[in-house]
Amino acid sequence: MDIASTGKYIITCSTANDLIIWDLKGQPLATVEMHLGSTHRARISPCGRFVAASGFTPEVNVWEVVFGKSGEFKQVVKAFDLAGHTSGVHDFAFSADTSRMATVSKDGTYRFYDIKIEYEKGEDPHLLMTGTWDNTTPASLALSPNAEVLVIAHGSSISFYSTITGALDTTIQDIFVVPITCLAFDAMGEYLLVAGDKHIKIFRNVTGYRTTIESAKRKLEQRQTQATKERLEKMIRDNKELLEKMGEKCPE
Repeated sequence: MDIASTGKYIITCSTANDLIIWDLKGQPLATVEMHLGSTHRARISPCGRFVAASGFTPEVNVWEVVFGKSGEFKQVVKAFDLAGHTSGVHDFAFSADTSRMATVSKDGTYRFYDIKIEYEKGEDPHLLMTGTWDNTTPASLALSPNAEVLVIAHGSSISFYSTITGALDTTIQDIFVVPITCLAFDAMGEYLLVAGDKHIKIFRNVTGYRTTIESAKRKLEQRQTQATKERLEKMIRDNKELLEKMGEKCPE
């Protein structure tokens, strides 16, 4: 189950491909026909505009939930698919501004997409990056609000990847004695919350400091105003200082 940030609707979904959209009074607005074999995950985008689902088939289906100018429900229309995997998609996530999506699949790969597109004109999502992960168990995924850090939970461990470089940054193993059940970033992307074994553990997003440095360095390679250049240089210095205080490695 998930609820739209707009407060206009709720979705429910089971493994049997029955995704239903409800209003907040409990009245069904629409039933979305899916052909996923079995459903693994269903989510609403942070903006409340899209509903997405993944399952046994190797793609993520995305629909737009359309409302009229006066707020009345109109229809659900197919927006686009995230394609490219060769096996079922365990999980997926949106960035905070709904411009990026990430997926993790049974085929042992993760994929990172630009979904800021005009799908009405036939434009498809753009693949920005793909990589491999330790494919040992069904996985879940979290994407930092700024889309620079991707975290994959596999078994009782979590792995942090940079979407700037595509590299595995770090893995924290055996967080619980049982598999992780849920993970999520806080709204600022500073912390990762990991649930399992009737507990929630909170980790500082150290990888995020390194991706901020790498992102700022790449922007400095482009033409910038003096004010922007100074801001980026300060950002690099500040994040390096934070990493050094924590005894963490800094990007070269």
